[in-house]
Amino acid sequence: MGPGVADIETAYFLTHAAAERYGQIAIIAASSARSRCFRARGTVLYAVLGPFLAMKPSGDVIAGLAPRHRQLLALFLLNPNIAVHRDRLIDLLWNGRPTKSAPRNLTTYIAQVRRRLSPRDPDLSPLHTVEGGYLLSVPPASVDAEEFNHFAAQGRIARENCDYHNAARMFENALSLWRGDALLAMRHVHALSAWADRLDEERRAVTEDLFDVRLALGHHHEIVGGLAQWARRHPLRERPHRQLMLALHRSGRTHDASASYQRLRRTLVDRLGTEPSPDTQALHQRILTGDDLPSTLLRLRAAHRPPCDSTH
Repeated sequence: MGPGVADIETAYFLTHAAAERYGQIAIIAASSARSRCFRARGTVLYAVLGPFLAMKPSGDVIAGLAPRHRQLLALFLLNPNIAVHRDRLIDLLWNGRPTKSAPRNLTTYIAQVRRRLSPRDPDLSPLHTVEGGYLLSVPPASVDAEEFNHFAAQGRIARENCDYHNAARMFENALSLWRGDALLAMRHVHALSAWADRLDEERRAVTEDLFDVRLALGHHHEIVGGLAQWARRHPLRERPHRQLMLALHRSGRTHDASASYQRLRRTLVDRLGTEPSPDTQALHQRILTGDDLPSTLLRLRAAHRPPCDSTH
């Protein structure tokens, strides 16, 4: 099996800290290695799962992209292979409050980006002028977020089929593409901030999907530490707290599992004025009564999904 959740989380923290301290140079080596995960071999590869990068198929980062250039490319990636009208681009890039010079500046940015993406012949750039606007040609699987979604979907299919080893491998592949918070340093552009929030939430969900399958594989001892750290980082997310409770209980630490529930309950009451959900309360009661069948975690998932064989 590939790296565990704790390893992935450690790598994330180290890479993120390096990026904060040293900027773009700190993640060039990591991005070059991860570019091998891309299946496309088009003109440009794009990475948004961390600081924005545009790369050659070799994995070398394309130099000379100013912040506005990167923001513009990221906005095109929200609409890949679709023409975007000039007025719409101006509205997005300037958050609905364009300056008088915005149309002229946009024309300049477009020309500069073309030269950066295809310095030998800007006419061969993947950024094209179309009637009323522009279109960025994005080959299939040339964006790391697309690869992330592919691996996540494959992992969930494997989990549905109770193929937990393959599911864990797919989720680990998905998480290994991340280099920090999505679209780091670009969130002041409202459209990119909304996209980044969606990507970050999906990353959290896939991390918890991986915890699920590790629990189903009986790796409760190995993941207790990573789960405890994850639950502390997300004190209002009940799912990782349920996972932590189960991992602690299965590790012979039922008292700690109950204490974890009580901490969650106090946090929810103090911050939100609500009790834990019925699912969380029910799991707590089952732990207290010793009802920890192998299918417990599965019963906490969506009711419409058929349960896996109870031997898993």
